[in-house]
Amino acid sequence: MTLKTKQWIIFALGMTFLASLVLVQWMEIARRRAELGLAPRPVIVPASSRNCVECHQRETPGLVDHWRHSTHAAKAVGCYECHRAEQDDADAFMHYGAVIATVVTPRDCGRCHIKETQEFARSHHAQGGNILASLDNFLAETVEGSRVPFNPHSPTPGMDVQQVNGMASAFTGCQQCHGSKVALLAVDGGMITVDDLKPDENGKPTNREVLERVRRDDSGKPLFHPGTWPNTGIGRINLDGSLGSCSACHSRHDFSPRRARQPENCAKCHLGPDHPQKEIYEESKHGVAYRDLREHMNLDSDSWVLGKDYTQAPTCATCHMSGHTRNGGRITHDPGERISWTNRPPVSLRMDTDEHGNVVKETDPAKRRALVKDTAEAKRQRMRQVCLHCHTPDYVTAFYKQYDDFVILYNEKFAKPGQKIMQSLRENGLLTPQQFDERIEWTWFYLWHHEGRRARHGASMMAPDYAHWHGMYEVAERFYQELIPEALEIIHQAQQEGKNQQAQAVLRVIDEILNRPEHQWFRAQGAGFSKPLGHKRRLERGQPNWEQLELLQAQEDQKASESQTPGDSPGAQ
Repeated sequence: MTLKTKQWIIFALGMTFLASLVLVQWMEIARRRAELGLAPRPVIVPASSRNCVECHQRETPGLVDHWRHSTHAAKAVGCYECHRAEQDDADAFMHYGAVIATVVTPRDCGRCHIKETQEFARSHHAQGGNILASLDNFLAETVEGSRVPFNPHSPTPGMDVQQVNGMASAFTGCQQCHGSKVALLAVDGGMITVDDLKPDENGKPTNREVLERVRRDDSGKPLFHPGTWPNTGIGRINLDGSLGSCSACHSRHDFSPRRARQPENCAKCHLGPDHPQKEIYEESKHGVAYRDLREHMNLDSDSWVLGKDYTQAPTCATCHMSGHTRNGGRITHDPGERISWTNRPPVSLRMDTDEHGNVVKETDPAKRRALVKDTAEAKRQRMRQVCLHCHTPDYVTAFYKQYDDFVILYNEKFAKPGQKIMQSLRENGLLTPQQFDERIEWTWFYLWHHEGRRARHGASMMAPDYAHWHGMYEVAERFYQELIPEALEIIHQAQQEGKNQQAQAVLRVIDEILNRPEHQWFRAQGAGFSKPLGHKRRLERGQPNWEQLELLQAQEDQKASESQTPGDSPGAQ
């Protein structure tokens, strides 16, 4: 072989090697661009959905465009694959030769996403529709609205309004976050829900007769009750008996991971006076870092693992759901898996949960241990693993010490005493059975439901202004300046009505609370009513100050003592 030939062979091999390097680099760049959303994904339209895509491209092009940019489109998951139904489904109808249903439920998504569906089903999110039987929903349905339609006061110019829909606040407000029972419209204008259909374990209605009462359009499509649909409430109660709406977080048709990873996605529901997580997050250093560095967080990446794909800042998903390097990248669809306190009720509870994911409230230690399947401490350790990507162990431990102390302070100084006062008023018949018809019930609701939650959530997410000024400051003011005075006013009114025994029972509860060391500063000043101006104002309103109430109690005790016969005395045998 000549030297020239050898040179040509070496040249060819070198060029081949160079070409392979260029090809590999190009493929890696293309892969990374696609992963980051910088290059269009491939779109595979399955034969079963081809007619759907062609028609909806004309009728609803935005919907099809969303789908074309989804992972579903790249994996040949089309319209029919998600919307397909069986003839015996409650909401099934024939649509251009295909049997489909309008509402895609977690049961449908679970055909492919088995693990995610199971995790979501045991989460608190899935139970969000239970608000239908809660105090909050009573507020929306009755206090803010009316459970029966009523006549308008006067005509509405430009509209023929014959009756006012008293459920409008509940339909538009509560149920769009929490979810509601999805209902088909009945021929008589009523609702047909899961309660009427009685679905079996496969989601098929067992009460077939009720389907005859479903109102349908000219094409045979069942019509949904406008009070319950559209609805992407997180705990939506579907016709097939499944709970939840995957599109509450994963917007329908594009199911964008990028959107689900951003804190704004959670802000549809987690904001406002009673659970301002969005505002709290924005105030925190975490939120500040996110706004500054979000463009460097690979939000479009197929893989989004903390410590591997990004470290700039945490979002809601980072802490509560997404994978990280310390747990092998495992994602969860149960946000409660990493939460050690529930700050939703009046008194915060440790998140020891049973096999169904419910908080265990049993106080007996042995019985409690038998019921608990996942401890609050185990949940906390899962969250600590997230924190430790950016913070030292000592830092995280100290944070949790501050957080625990804060929640316990709220519980013990304000929440439990407030709860005890309200319970005593109710047990002694000094409040009506009806909620929200007396001022003190609104005061108590504000204290725990708004201010108390703000304080606790602020502490949990490192937002000091919400913990203090929007939180404990307002809790304290509400407790000392409204709850206690209003309870004393009710006691005084009961005394005037001759309900001395009941009044004294409640007064003893308040007396016991305010005699504790943490309230001595207040009690030492006559429970806030001994100052001249305050004393005068209360006397003008016909209300006694604390000394007057104590005098009333002493008089009652004296009367009770004088009325006892020798045989009635405690020491008599």
